[in-house]
Amino acid sequence: MSRVLIVDDEPQIVAAVTRGLSQNNHQVSGAATGEDGLAEIAARRPDLVVLDLGLPGLDGVEVLRRLRAWSDVPVLVLSAAGGEDQKVEALDTGADDYLEKPFGFGELRARVRALLRRSTADQLISEIVVADLYVDLASRTVERAGDEVRLTPKEWQLLEAFANNPGKLLTHGWLIRRLWGQSYGDENRQTLRAHMRSLRSKLGDDAAEPLLVRTEVGSGYRWMVTPPDRPS
Repeated sequence: MSRVLIVDDEPQIVAAVTRGLSQNNHQVSGAATGEDGLAEIAARRPDLVVLDLGLPGLDGVEVLRRLRAWSDVPVLVLSAAGGEDQKVEALDTGADDYLEKPFGFGELRARVRALLRRSTADQLISEIVVADLYVDLASRTVERAGDEVRLTPKEWQLLEAFANNPGKLLTHGWLIRRLWGQSYGDENRQTLRAHMRSLRSKLGDDAAEPLLVRTEVGSGYRWMVTPPDRPS
């Protein structure tokens, strides 16, 4: 039985989708806000997420952006927003498929089946614990020796990029494009280094003897934290 989470603030949509998917032997639960949806995904590890774009608080695109920092769970966007730009933005941000309201339950069930077949539901880590450092990527919280650490948006982007790519060399160019976009290049390298120094300082990571991020001289940086083995 596959676990499906519906993130939608319309109770009638949640009820209808629950009925439609429960008939296909899926275990369905719901969340009414983006914040609650992220918390439910972190806690329950669903096999698939059905996500509305027009949510109160965090909208669907921002939920996707945060989710993709630590999870590969398949996401089917279900929204009344029919604009091409919104559809492209959602897909570019990490949605796996897109279905507009109103929809037919036959098509919804077919899309869900297809996404579940394609996915191994291979979840990335959502928590990092190293020495006295605790990071929860789902709730975007950091604690060091029990004290809260506040990161800037760019520092969060850096941390998420590293945690999402353990052991990989992330080049200066790749990180610059990740933080500022495709049109930026080496002129931002000094700014990148400044953000790295600040992030390391806040996380308590010594560049000379790093536990988290190793500098690859002239190339970029490498995340050194090995993800824990996932239960089989």
